[in-house]
Amino acid sequence: MTGTTEPDQTSPSSHVRWRSQLWWNSAGQLAGTLLARLSRAGGILLAARFLGPATFGIVATGLAAYELLRVATEAGLDTRLIRRVAPSPAGGRQELKRTIGLKTRIALLVVVVAIAAAWITGGRQSSVVTAGLALGVFGLAAAGSVQALATARLEAPRLVPYQAVAGVLFCGGVAGTAILTHSDTLTALAVGLADLVGGGIQLGYAMHPRDTSSAAPPAWSAWEALRESWPVGAVNVMSTAYGRLGVGVLAVSWGATAVAQYGVSYRVVEAFLMAAAAVSASAFAVTARLDAAGSDAGSATALLDHLLGRLALLTLAIAGAIIAGASLLPVALGEQYRGAVATTQVLAFALPPMFLNGILTAHLYGRGRFKTVMRIGIVNLITNAALVALLIPTTGPLGAAFAIVGTESANTMWQSSVAGLGPRAWTWWVAALCFGAGLCMFLVYRA
Repeated sequence: MTGTTEPDQTSPSSHVRWRSQLWWNSAGQLAGTLLARLSRAGGILLAARFLGPATFGIVATGLAAYELLRVATEAGLDTRLIRRVAPSPAGGRQELKRTIGLKTRIALLVVVVAIAAAWITGGRQSSVVTAGLALGVFGLAAAGSVQALATARLEAPRLVPYQAVAGVLFCGGVAGTAILTHSDTLTALAVGLADLVGGGIQLGYAMHPRDTSSAAPPAWSAWEALRESWPVGAVNVMSTAYGRLGVGVLAVSWGATAVAQYGVSYRVVEAFLMAAAAVSASAFAVTARLDAAGSDAGSATALLDHLLGRLALLTLAIAGAIIAGASLLPVALGEQYRGAVATTQVLAFALPPMFLNGILTAHLYGRGRFKTVMRIGIVNLITNAALVALLIPTTGPLGAAFAIVGTESANTMWQSSVAGLGPRAWTWWVAALCFGAGLCMFLVYRA
């Protein structure tokens, strides 16, 4: 099955080289992501253990807002950086410097607003915790742009040692502070400082003299950059809202227990998306290079076919393994999570479309179609909101799971069409199969 309609005009040796670099870079990105996730999870879980539920609950509330601050500060600028640097990596350091400078200015505004909002809604203690965490926003801004630079250069493996050092610092610093002080304020400050210093450590990668061009890349204004990047920033905000929409409705209509059941199911499926994010980012950089080099649309689509053809069946197999293993959740987490078995088995059918959607979005970004992705994101959010409103009040976590399956399957079909993949492409078949199977599973458990 294939969606390619034009013959590939790029030389076979060139395609082999790009593919090899893409997979090698994806491995480096996955390694870096795993290090970051494990170090953060380790530090925060140890803090939860030694602070206790009451004290850690204050930190956890701040951490929920912390992610939103990161998304708002990024504003799509890192995606723009990849698109600009990938075709000509020589000027990457200057682009990095300008991007971090603009993100820092945005972060200052976002942090002031966040601290003021925390003071108004939660009082002095909430604002102090938010202020401590907010220090890390500047480090996360730097780290995100450095990772974008490494992606654009297809050098993610070179960044892994810096990420490892930053991860060890985060885990040790946060856990150590919680153990020694038992203070929510100081633990929040430790998180912020660890992320701030970690960003500085990762900047060490960018200091390596790889830029071979003495000529600086063309200058750009902050407004020019934001006009180009805002559609991506909007997509990121909508994605964050999309991921939390079902949880919010579930909390209001079914309560905390239902949210916990769904949360477990979502985390199980989400764990397998790290590999998708790694491949997608690398595909974005390579597609941007092909697009800037003037390759015809068939060359980029051929690369897309190469990726989808290797990942489609793999994602279906992973979904099958999740469905088979879901029955072990009560054994691992206790009988109180038996209800999560059905939710996980329905939600598993969202994994293949979600995985493929990441690759499709990267393809469209690589060809500069930021506004097209934004329009698709708006429709996805509306589609999911409609399904959530229709299903969750009567079916609870099961409805939340199928709302994701339906939205992601529709998203796959739309992005496939926009990317030029015909109905015979793997993506269409995977989306239709997952929607049908997810619907059948939903109806069986609903009955």
